[in-house]
Amino acid sequence: MKHLVLLFYYLCLLNLVDAALTVAGIESSLITEANPLMERIYSIDLKLFITLKLCLSLTLLLFILYKKVPQSKLVKGITLFAAASYTTVICMHGYWLVQIV
Repeated sequence: MKHLVLLFYYLCLLNLVDAALTVAGIESSLITEANPLMERIYSIDLKLFITLKLCLSLTLLLFILYKKVPQSKLVKGITLFAAASYTTVICMHGYWLVQIV
């Protein structure tokens, strides 16, 4: 269980970092949002985009705080996939950050 809780914390952090870097990158015209759903939400309203990202992180934190982190194999698999995907995205953000320095 402890590993899954740590992954929830990790996803929460990566989600917030991704939100900040995405906004910075898009606003500087350095990147575009690759996720079609999030791109559409971003194009509708930046505040909505940020609110959704904050709500996702808050939801993950609430699962942890209320000790209700699901323990099914499905949730573990999805969480591992999400962590790997987000890590890749953050590495991509790192790449464009290095390119502009």
